[in-house]
Amino acid sequence: MEKYREYLEQQKRAASAAKKEDPLQKKAGSGKEKEAPAEEAASDTSEEVEVPQKKKTREEKQQEHLVRIEKTLIACGLGFATGIIAFLVISPTQIEGLNSYTILALLIMIAGIVVQRHIFMLLRLGSQKMGAKDWLYQGFMTFAFWFITWTLLLTQGA
Repeated sequence: MEKYREYLEQQKRAASAAKKEDPLQKKAGSGKEKEAPAEEAASDTSEEVEVPQKKKTREEKQQEHLVRIEKTLIACGLGFATGIIAFLVISPTQIEGLNSYTILALLIMIAGIVVQRHIFMLLRLGSQKMGAKDWLYQGFMTFAFWFITWTLLLTQGA
């Protein structure tokens, strides 16, 4: 965002410098002629702001893809682990609807989501760059695998 603001300030300075240097615009005296360059400069800035993205090389794209796969595998593994831990901590006979034991199982799953951030920091997978959408995805993957694992283990004796 700061780069964008700096870029806009540079464009304004360049436009004002061009107006000062162009003696023909001052002598023309028509207000319409003075507004036209300002409108063109405004349209130029909107077009140029979208362009500054650097194209990624094939190796960079592959590296980012591998990091995303690692993050997903960690979420899946923690989902399995938290499902097994929930099964081992809470006996299947105590599970009847929503009670304190099922809330404990949910807390175990949430702890697995929290542990992910620390694992990402240890493995240097860029947890600081992740936004809310990324964490929602990671949390959902952990939840889904936790739920499937715990459900399968609970129904094994039935």
